[in-house]
Amino acid sequence: MSGTKETPRQKMIGMMYLFYTALLALNVSSDILNAFVLVNDSMSQTNENFGAKNGLLMNSFANQYQLNPAKVKPYYDQAVQIQHLSDELVSYLRKVQDTIIILNEFGGEPGDVYISKTEFRYELERDDGTPYDTVFDRAYKIPTGYFKLKDKYHVPMHILKPEQKDDGKREAGSDGIVEGDGEALILKKKFANYNNAVLSILDPKDAATIKLGLNTDDVYNSVAREQQPWQYNNFYHTVIVADLVILKKYVSEVLNTEAEVIAKLYGYIDAASMKFDTIRAVVVPRSNVVISGAEYEADIFVAAYNKTDNPYVNIKKQADTLTMAEIPANGNGEGFVFIDTASDGIIKYRFNTSTTGDFKYAGFINVKGPDGKPKPYFFNSAYQVIKPTATVSATKMNVVYRGLDNPISVSASGFTNDRIKVSVSGGGRLSPKGNGTFVFIPPKGGVRKVTFNVSGLKEDGTTVALGKQEFRVMGVPAALIKVAGKNEGKISAALISSQPILTATMANFAFDLSYRVVSYDIMVFSSRGERIIGESVKSNRISNAAIKKIKKAPRGSVINILNVKIKGPDGVKRALGFTLKLQ
Repeated sequence: MSGTKETPRQKMIGMMYLFYTALLALNVSSDILNAFVLVNDSMSQTNENFGAKNGLLMNSFANQYQLNPAKVKPYYDQAVQIQHLSDELVSYLRKVQDTIIILNEFGGEPGDVYISKTEFRYELERDDGTPYDTVFDRAYKIPTGYFKLKDKYHVPMHILKPEQKDDGKREAGSDGIVEGDGEALILKKKFANYNNAVLSILDPKDAATIKLGLNTDDVYNSVAREQQPWQYNNFYHTVIVADLVILKKYVSEVLNTEAEVIAKLYGYIDAASMKFDTIRAVVVPRSNVVISGAEYEADIFVAAYNKTDNPYVNIKKQADTLTMAEIPANGNGEGFVFIDTASDGIIKYRFNTSTTGDFKYAGFINVKGPDGKPKPYFFNSAYQVIKPTATVSATKMNVVYRGLDNPISVSASGFTNDRIKVSVSGGGRLSPKGNGTFVFIPPKGGVRKVTFNVSGLKEDGTTVALGKQEFRVMGVPAALIKVAGKNEGKISAALISSQPILTATMANFAFDLSYRVVSYDIMVFSSRGERIIGESVKSNRISNAAIKKIKKAPRGSVINILNVKIKGPDGVKRALGFTLKLQ
């Protein structure tokens, strides 16, 4: 390796070292295997939580897109592309994990893996000796502690083919993948394709600041004293539990990239982060329709305004246009209004209304320019004064939640509550409760919006349409599962013993909902990977027998709460579990 000729003694020492390394590879310590088991299972939970958080962020993105499509669409479309790329790569990584696990643990041929094996059943035993089954729908979800052949590497070697090199002599497809490539070489190319695709979607300035993972550069192996390809360095003669840790690490890197990119794109929605290349005057009336006798109010400001600035406004009533020459010397005059009082750069234009009809006005807002001189920006607007109409407001925001009794209040100026009629389009059940209040239960299924239609019964018995209001239909957010107030980090056996109840809470949710854990699985492994507890529980309490075992468990043991089901107003549903470590 150094370029100099080795002596016979150096050659002999080198051969002995290689022979000793081979012996170590054939006899992997059980402590090391158990350490991989713990890391593997912990990474599975981490990736599951990571995926759930990314899903929540995309849900928020979708909600913002529904509220303001024109503003959000460019960023939302990019986020959807990133999500699609990430889903494809994560799906492929998990397919590779499935193939390795099935062939290593159950046998078979790579071509028929997904046809012959779609359910994975393990027969376990409770503490009282009674047997029970645990079933997994995908092989990659099986805890590695269940594996019988943790220390084998022949099957992973056969599938991954880490010794394979991309010599460039074989004809490749558009994605760079060549027929006959091992999974390790395919993953290397897919990682490069993913990173390039992510960078191509982003703006060049954003691409320069994103920290991409999935590094597949060659690595110098200090033991072998040589530069090795990524696939060889990671997977050559690596036992299956170590292979799975590496593959799940790359799943985590994909999810992390997805989260960072989507969070950056989501941040652009915030007006404080937007870059303005134009400036224009804007009139934002509190309402374009005003009830006779009520006050009209409008905000007049420059879209890219400075809070420290103090603009002033010249307005001409009942006009569509206005020239600077028309404005009186002092700003005031017949049909003109002058306002020089601003708050945070915003002018409020207020006046009382009396007669009904259509009205309009035009004017200039004058803002100090870069040269310190006032610069006028033209605006015009119109409004209508009408007789009383209806308003609809949701007691719990403009959202209704599936499975819940959503309180709705309706009022209409000029109509008593007993003369107001409300119907809903889009499905669901609306029940009157008196005094203009209702309870609405949204429809089941994929309906995203419902519309409340309001009409009034006039004195002559005829009905007049007063208005309508659209509400979003959303699912109830996921509950947080905890024991003794904790769902991450370390916990003492004494604390679990004093508070052995699993609780389900809703954080920062508008409704005061009560959920109860009805079943869960508990798995406890020592730091050596030995199973201490493995049982399914149909209650919200950790049993006395389990607590006794936890008290006897060594420090560093890992407690996994899995397959949690909770019951609440919207029925029984699943909730995310958690992992704790005994201290």
